Amino acid sequence: MTTTRSGPLTVDADDPRAVAALDAERRLFDFYGLKAETHHVRLPDVDLRVRVSAFGSGRPVVVVPGNTGDGFPLAPLVAELPECRVILINRPGGGLSDGMDHRRVDFRELAVKTLTSVLDYFRLDQVPVIAHSIGGHGSLWFARDRPERVSALMLLGVPGNLMDTTPPLALRLLTVPVLSSLLFEAAKPRSANRALKGLSFMGHSPETVASLPEAMADCYVRFQDLPHYKISSLTLMRRVNRLLGSRPGIRIGPTQLAGIRHPTLFLWGTNDPWGSIETGRRICEAMPDAEFHAVAGGGHLPWLDEPAECGRLIRDFLSDH
Repeated sequence: MTTTRSGPLTVDADDPRAVAALDAERRLFDFYGLKAETHHVRLPDVDLRVRVSAFGSGRPVVVVPGNTGDGFPLAPLVAELPECRVILINRPGGGLSDGMDHRRVDFRELAVKTLTSVLDYFRLDQVPVIAHSIGGHGSLWFARDRPERVSALMLLGVPGNLMDTTPPLALRLLTVPVLSSLLFEAAKPRSANRALKGLSFMGHSPETVASLPEAMADCYVRFQDLPHYKISSLTLMRRVNRLLGSRPGIRIGPTQLAGIRHPTLFLWGTNDPWGSIETGRRICEAMPDAEFHAVAGGGHLPWLDEPAECGRLIRDFLSDH
């Protein structure tokens, strides 16, 4: 891995850590019966390569992951969309895309540039977008800035930094220099047995965690072990958050939400620690064409708790829009 002056960290495909991550991801996709095509999309101006996994055939739909940008946690949901051409973006910093020192970029501009470049690469004029967590936040900016490229939005889990949502304290502590590095290393999974424990912090039940395949745990271990993961993750936290909450200019308020007129579906877990159901309904009401569905017992990644329910709701929404 090497750092360029513009910030990205390039991925060496022969690095044993990258090889191990790819193997874990392949086993996870195999578990869910998924066959992936791998594409690499170059982002203009920032000299950054984004890795995209494409599945199936049919109506194209773009999927934008949350967290640092790894696409693999969405495998159970992709398996619920067999009639779609699913284009799963590994956001800069995650999923073996080039890493990113987010302190050197504008978060909104990077999100818009990433989605625009992927759509152009696949020659898609307009698509529905499924997005999770901070990926949903960036997708809302994309819908505002490039409304002609989006036909509908499906937002999974609290998108973060919307209206009065506040990141949990543990995430805000990751913005504090020195302390953030210590906390990151303490939380980093060293074995598959420990890897899924972080999902409990995200509101997922022991039953959900126990139901996930070993390959999912291996992916969490292997992808977080990549040399660029730490700087990508921590600088993202510092770019969007501070100890007291969202950074200025990051939060999307009700006036901005009101300007997003695309049909929008929120799937919001009742146990999501990023925001209450009441907050979710207020956010939904701020948008002119949005509907809200509470996933009972769901955490921040609600499709892990209820893959069939989330898949059905998304399929129904796609059929209507």
